[in-house]
Amino acid sequence: MIRRSALTLMASVVLLIALGFIMLMSTGGYSQESANDEWAGMRKQAIWLLLGITGCWIMASVDYRGLQRLAWPVFWLAVLALGLCYVPGIGVEVNGAKRWIAVPGIKALQGQPSEFGRLAVIIAMAAWCAKYRDERKSFLKGFVLPMCVVALPIGLIAGEVDLGTTCLLFMVCASMLFVGGARVVYLVGMIAVGAGLFFAAINFGEGKQMGNRKARMTAFMHLGDEAFAREFPDIAELNNQQNQGILALGSGGPLGRGVGEGRQKQHYLPLCHTDFIFPVIGEELGVGATLGTIMAVVCLALSGLLIAAHAPDRFGKLLGTGLVLLIVYQALINIGVTTGCLPNKGMPLPFVSYGGSNLLSCLLAVGILLNIYRHGRPAVLASDPVLRAPKLTPAL
Repeated sequence: MIRRSALTLMASVVLLIALGFIMLMSTGGYSQESANDEWAGMRKQAIWLLLGITGCWIMASVDYRGLQRLAWPVFWLAVLALGLCYVPGIGVEVNGAKRWIAVPGIKALQGQPSEFGRLAVIIAMAAWCAKYRDERKSFLKGFVLPMCVVALPIGLIAGEVDLGTTCLLFMVCASMLFVGGARVVYLVGMIAVGAGLFFAAINFGEGKQMGNRKARMTAFMHLGDEAFAREFPDIAELNNQQNQGILALGSGGPLGRGVGEGRQKQHYLPLCHTDFIFPVIGEELGVGATLGTIMAVVCLALSGLLIAAHAPDRFGKLLGTGLVLLIVYQALINIGVTTGCLPNKGMPLPFVSYGGSNLLSCLLAVGILLNIYRHGRPAVLASDPVLRAPKLTPAL
């Protein structure tokens, strides 16, 4: 399958993006971005898509091994961008969370630096593990120091009250250390400590946003509990979004109501074009479309991991693995939240949800994966006589 992995990867991404634009066309009239113009969101997303395709092409063309030399300058640039979220006049606060930066006076030029900070952290982690390969079992250089380095951007993201991205990045870094050969006992201890810190932040953190996170966790633990809803209606109300999402998924049936015919998006299901676009897919296109979406993510995961496994060097293997897991973990979290399997957390569905910064960062990741494929294929052909036949792979 390695010979077709790049084609499978691109096909999965194209299908997800196409589905995203179909759903955005359906939900555009009910989003805040399209309050006065139902096509405004489509135009913005199209602009970000063009930027993403350009970035994907550049990353696929330039040798990915150059990222190993630029890993630390890119890392510190990302840390600086994350720090700008806390600067008055540049950082943009939305609903109590400071996750965005914007050019002063130009509201259109606004983005989330955490989207690109995640890529920088993965590149830095891959570069570190590749450099200290012989000390991967060491407690200091194989575990403590790399985690201390990534703790800085993770801490800045957590300070933005973005616990979802914090957990996502933590999971990806732990997985990369595991693939890189770190001792399992260290990783188990780190996961236990991370879970404890997360629990402490939820239960003892100060501020309105942290109080909201605790209430969300409490509400999730009583999802579908009618007695709890009657006794604590204010907390149970936090489950409304997930309840509406589950209702949308159930009402779609096998074939769905038809594109544009969904009812829950009509101001019943908040964020129907971003974090909760998956239930709209189920309601309008049916269970086949939801299973197809999951299958596209699975194909993306398998093809991406195959590309990473056949990378010509250790840096490429770790970098490819981290990028694939970043996209797949995010998709799993989104689907888990919208189906009521995980606590409610704002996390877009990669390539499908509305959001320019996320679309651009995911396409940059895909470009790097295609680059790894280009450099890994000659090595595979040289070692496997079956794959020496011409034109077995797309010309990338």
